[in-house]
Amino acid sequence: MSDSIGMYLNEIGKVTLLTADEERTLSQVIEEGRAAAERVAAGERSVVLKRAVSAAAAAKDRFIRANLRLVVSIARRYPLPQGMDLGDLIQEGNLGLEHAVDKFDWRRGFKFSTYATFWIRQSIGRALDQKGSLIRIPGDRSAQLRSTLRQVGGDADQLDAASAELHRLTSNVSLDKSVGDDGDATLGDLIANGDASPEEIVMAGVDGELLDELLGILDPRSRYAVESRFGLIDGDKHSFREIGEHLGVTSEAARRLMNRALESLRGDADRVLAA
Repeated sequence: MSDSIGMYLNEIGKVTLLTADEERTLSQVIEEGRAAAERVAAGERSVVLKRAVSAAAAAKDRFIRANLRLVVSIARRYPLPQGMDLGDLIQEGNLGLEHAVDKFDWRRGFKFSTYATFWIRQSIGRALDQKGSLIRIPGDRSAQLRSTLRQVGGDADQLDAASAELHRLTSNVSLDKSVGDDGDATLGDLIANGDASPEEIVMAGVDGELLDELLGILDPRSRYAVESRFGLIDGDKHSFREIGEHLGVTSEAARRLMNRALESLRGDADRVLAA
């Protein structure tokens, strides 16, 4: 556990928990403040409304701080994916807690912790789906996978076949992971480095020779038009206007010159390949 998390846990541990009566009272203050804020937004102005809004903000803050330990206890149950730590899950859970405070209806007589657990888990689960997975999967499948992982203590090797496959698809894998029966190779060794294979190098050379032979049949002006148009000279594909300026003709004349050259090359290509 990092020092920052330890300090955070020590700080929230000093906050007194709420009784059922205190939860009900704070909820009523928040509700009154919400109604007052709506009246203010509609254009009403009074000291009473202002005080109600301020009291609601203070009540909400008290409500949230008194339940931060609930978020931590829930966040700790989730296996941490690569790229996320406990602090990330706590932060997401706190967003769910704040939403629960806003939505809590004190009239129903529910215990707030029971109600808030749903929103905290939903917020953490959504964060894991969006940030902790390589691909998006349906919410019910994602929730099922998280539940299964919690049951096996985060050990993916103990998952059933279907869950293991889903976990593999949604998890990052280190390129240093050992593979093979002997374990003397890593996953990174199996990834192509992007270099051309010997066969590809040979074929590229053959293709280059054929292309050069074909272009050599053209007169210099036609060959320049084709090579410039398709980027065979400097890697840049030039416009007919640029080709025409170089040859001292109009862009339309350069286009016709290249088209005639291509028609000629099509017939010559059949003879070269047949030979």
